[in-house]
Amino acid sequence: MSERATPGALPALVQPMQAATVSGDPPQGGDWVVEVAWTGHRCIAYVQPGKRVRLLSGGDNSMSAAYPELTEPLLRRSPPGGLVLDGTLVARGEEHAVRPRLLKRRSARHRPSDATIRRIPVDFQVADLLWLDGHSTMELPYADRRALLDGLGFASPPVWTTSPLPATELETMLAIADQKGADGLHARHLRGRYHPGGRSRFWLRVPVKRTRQVLVGGWTPADLRRPESVGALLLGAPAGEQLHYVGRVGVSVEQRRQLAARLAARAPAESPFAASLPADAARHAVWAAPELVGLAEFTGWIGGARMRRPLWRGLVAPDAVRNDLWARPPEPAAAPAGPEEAAPAASPEPEPGPGAPSAVEARRLEQHFFYNALNTIGSLIRSDPARARELLDDFAGVSRAADHTGPSTLGRELEAVREYLRLEQARFGKRLQVAVDVAPGLDAVPVASLRLVSAVRDAVQQGVEPRPDGGLLTLTARPVAGGCEVRITGGPESDTTVILPS
Repeated sequence: MSERATPGALPALVQPMQAATVSGDPPQGGDWVVEVAWTGHRCIAYVQPGKRVRLLSGGDNSMSAAYPELTEPLLRRSPPGGLVLDGTLVARGEEHAVRPRLLKRRSARHRPSDATIRRIPVDFQVADLLWLDGHSTMELPYADRRALLDGLGFASPPVWTTSPLPATELETMLAIADQKGADGLHARHLRGRYHPGGRSRFWLRVPVKRTRQVLVGGWTPADLRRPESVGALLLGAPAGEQLHYVGRVGVSVEQRRQLAARLAARAPAESPFAASLPADAARHAVWAAPELVGLAEFTGWIGGARMRRPLWRGLVAPDAVRNDLWARPPEPAAAPAGPEEAAPAASPEPEPGPGAPSAVEARRLEQHFFYNALNTIGSLIRSDPARARELLDDFAGVSRAADHTGPSTLGRELEAVREYLRLEQARFGKRLQVAVDVAPGLDAVPVASLRLVSAVRDAVQQGVEPRPDGGLLTLTARPVAGGCEVRITGGPESDTTVILPS
């Protein structure tokens, strides 16, 4: 398409290139990089200084009016000859729980109000550069396109560049994607060209295969004349006293015989699920008391509540059940209205229990930290690869802490605090000094998950980051009657005291 365009003229349309699905082992050579593939809306941005910004979907539908906040930052970074960028629109905060409904609430509004933009902020994550200042870049190798893209300086919301890392870190990146709820990674070869509307073996999608515990809440018969025969299992995820439907999965002939015998004695008259199942799943359902625990492998969530491509991996012995392995759909369905893969109705966030973090803390670490951390790690890959690897391990540790639910301990929280601070010190350099002083014997004191990490994050943001010369962050913990007192200070206007357990 660009060959016929007038020299220097911004192309009217670029068909987005698609990633090919990896077959066999994913690439891990030195010529490959990987990045998280977030759930969102594919977007090609056409930036013409002095004229306009057009945002087109993967199907070439205009999305410009739905995201007006992207216009100014795109124009500000554009050279006179314009830009064409390829990326993804993502509802901010989805890096910790993929919630497609947030983005749907924005994209469903033709011209959102300022209040809606503030309530549901959206970021444009730019992954590739297709046109720069009057010239096509699509024939350049990916490494060159990426260097030009990084030079444009899209490093703050609402427009970010993505953060690819060497494929040698594939396993760590897959673990991070699993923790964050993303469905996969994008692997790109450094020599790969951009093929509009096509695919290439130099751009691959690597799915995240996650295995989680589920409860069997029923089945659909293999033979409708024999309701006791097992064809597919109806799976649920526990949420408090409720059981949320997360999908159905077929089982082998041998597994059917074994399961039929165990499920026959567990057949209540009513559904154990908290909400009605999709019509095609409920039509011939036979219910089971949710007592059998099994493992399901899947690649992601459909609509935030249904497992994508589930595979049954067998039952779990009662003494092998782990509380940290339960499937946790980002958006448990309250009342699905259509086929099994239709988007579920939204459900409220769970109320925090005693000692839980505040509403702000419950949002976990925001997207700014995520991208700042990966960009810092990426900048060290060539200059100090050993330190980059250490920081990637720290980032994985903070991610695990952010996704941990339930009670924690002071010792576990302090380890996450140290990992977080090492990442921030790598970014701020000498501007962030740290002093941690914890009295011995306090590691087992109970604390709500992420309570201290969030308080330290606030201290960095409010007390250190705004000051040109930075500052000193201090954390002290001392025993008091029945627990301990933790004081976190980031400067004169940032001083927090937490009494544990609270």
